[in-house]
Amino acid sequence: MKKLITTLVVMIFLYGNGFSQFNKSGRTSMQFLKIGIGARQVGIGEANIAGVQDINSIFWNPAEITGINNSEASFTYTQWIGDLKIFSGAVGYTFPNIGTLAVNYISLDYGQIPEALTTSTSGKLDTRTGNTFGGGDLAFGLGFAKEFTDKLSIGINARYVRENLFIYSSHLWSFDIGSFYNTGWKGIKIGMSAQNFSTPARWLYDKEEAQQTYDLPLVFRIGLSVDMFGGQELFFGGDPDVQKLTFNIDAIHSNDYGERLHMGLEYTLLNIFTLRGGYKLNYEEGNLSLGVGVKYDVGPLNLRFDYSYVNYDFLQSPNRFTISMEF
Repeated sequence: MKKLITTLVVMIFLYGNGFSQFNKSGRTSMQFLKIGIGARQVGIGEANIAGVQDINSIFWNPAEITGINNSEASFTYTQWIGDLKIFSGAVGYTFPNIGTLAVNYISLDYGQIPEALTTSTSGKLDTRTGNTFGGGDLAFGLGFAKEFTDKLSIGINARYVRENLFIYSSHLWSFDIGSFYNTGWKGIKIGMSAQNFSTPARWLYDKEEAQQTYDLPLVFRIGLSVDMFGGQELFFGGDPDVQKLTFNIDAIHSNDYGERLHMGLEYTLLNIFTLRGGYKLNYEEGNLSLGVGVKYDVGPLNLRFDYSYVNYDFLQSPNRFTISMEF
């Protein structure tokens, strides 16, 4: 076990140090699928493939939803760049001795966009027509995960994905798969996922298919999570009812950019208040993220409110608000 973990850590750091200098941006479509869902996950720098087991894990690593004890629902509102708004949510239920089932969705509305012509027949510089048009993105999914042992979980999420703008649209099915392994040693957990397996998207049909199709952003993640303190068996001991600290690190590979590395910390006090921070390497924007969370029990209902902020230097900094319920 120690050799396995050491090898994994070395692989992650070598992976991160091997950042590709070749920028492959603009080669894929359906970019909204890369936007982080869940204030908790984003608050720790999107380093959550092995460190977060809640219903919003369905958007990152479907195997981790096995952490749901009974039922859980979560809804996130994201103030995205360009005054865009993203609404997302997921509901999951664990069937004893069978597995965990989760329904999930993402919705992004472009709003009304002023229409303009590429050239003006009258010779005017202002080519706006006075009309507007709209568009939006939608992903609706159904996921399932199962614990095969007390340490290993495997999950899958199938999604219907649609994107439309003006009179053009494209829709298809995509699939995510993931695995989660709790080593049971020193609070160390390992996770892996691959997202957006699909056929290419297409909007136009006036040329050959190879010239007018675009792949989805295929994303591979491998992550490591270590509970630093908050248990007698951990590296620094401690009492989990008093405080807990978890360190997460994820290595990312995608078909439309170079290798990336995500790192994050999550500190919880008295099982009520949580502080989060994270940093992402090899990004032009959105490297630093911060977040807070609070839990409150109302009878059998366990409520959690999470907020995250991502610092952008040149674009509008996104804010995320998530409310989650366990029952």
